Amino acid sequence: MSAFQVFLLFFIPSVASSQQVSYNFQPDSSSLETLEVMQLFENYLASNPQHQEKNAYWNTEEQQNFKNYDFLASEFQPSLYMGFPVHVLSIKTHEDIYEIKAQFSYSQEDGSPYVLAIVNYMAQKENGVYKLVNALSINRQKWRCTTVGWVDFYYPPSHSFNQKKAEKLNDFIDQICSNFGIEPTPFEYYLADDFDEIQRLKGLDYYLGMGGSSKPRGKAGEHKVYCGGMGEYYPHEVFHVLIDKHFPNKHVWASEGIATLLGGSRGKSLDWHLKKTKSYLQKHPELNLNEMLTLTNLDSETAFHYVLGGLIARKFIEKGGWNLLTELMRSGKNDQDYYRSIEQHLGINQMELNEFLRKELEQVSEY
Repeated sequence: MSAFQVFLLFFIPSVASSQQVSYNFQPDSSSLETLEVMQLFENYLASNPQHQEKNAYWNTEEQQNFKNYDFLASEFQPSLYMGFPVHVLSIKTHEDIYEIKAQFSYSQEDGSPYVLAIVNYMAQKENGVYKLVNALSINRQKWRCTTVGWVDFYYPPSHSFNQKKAEKLNDFIDQICSNFGIEPTPFEYYLADDFDEIQRLKGLDYYLGMGGSSKPRGKAGEHKVYCGGMGEYYPHEVFHVLIDKHFPNKHVWASEGIATLLGGSRGKSLDWHLKKTKSYLQKHPELNLNEMLTLTNLDSETAFHYVLGGLIARKFIEKGGWNLLTELMRSGKNDQDYYRSIEQHLGINQMELNEFLRKELEQVSEY
């Protein structure tokens, strides 16, 4: 390939699976490896990566170990790869690893940029050919790892590991798995004081919604828990990573409600969220809880699926213990399944929920 063709490759935008790719820097046109890595990146974007099917441009080991092997894809809904133009900001190499920094964004009608994310991809040779690798797999080598029971804890070198909290988390694991009749499985747990530090570890320099005051936050996926601000004990997300996969026919409110009942949310107990929601609903009598599944976030700290889902889960376990709570996790994925399960087991039909839930919230101070 001539130097002129290389120049065109790097400076003329191309189309990759409806995602335009452009470049912000002048590469060394004599570096065939740089050219190979950039072609790899474009080929991957053109391969419909949102489907996470077998892919010739991603490393084999991660594809074998994880169904959703590109950890960045699921950071956004429906996917990172939803058609945003991609602008490569930089590419650098250290030893045998290339890092591609790319911005997913578009220009709005007024000319201002709308930035979805700035992310980092790693490329490393596999059998002499460059393949993409999750940034997490590379970056975590700079962190420390301590294994306690079922959990491999990864944390920054500056963090002082809390053995007691780690043991408490393992006690929680043993208890919930026993109650649901499930054998615990090992998983990875990434923790830092701030969730943005976890995001950087995963390769996200910026993501839409970043900023504001630092609050406890977590996420679970692919046998991994990511925890910011809660140290070695974030049971809500541990519930998801261990229990959810055994109940493919669950409703999201059932899963989130039970996780909040058992492990709180964002560092606060279910009771804390209930009291906050009670106060909010007293000020908003117009909200119709008969249609509760249409409600989303109450504010930056509380969401209705955590609170009302948690309250419903509490009523289930009070009525029939763990067996009935397990039935709630099996009740079905769609909204009517969830409403039907409440009516079947609690005797409350959908048109009675507004009155029922508001009365229950009036009693939260007694818990």
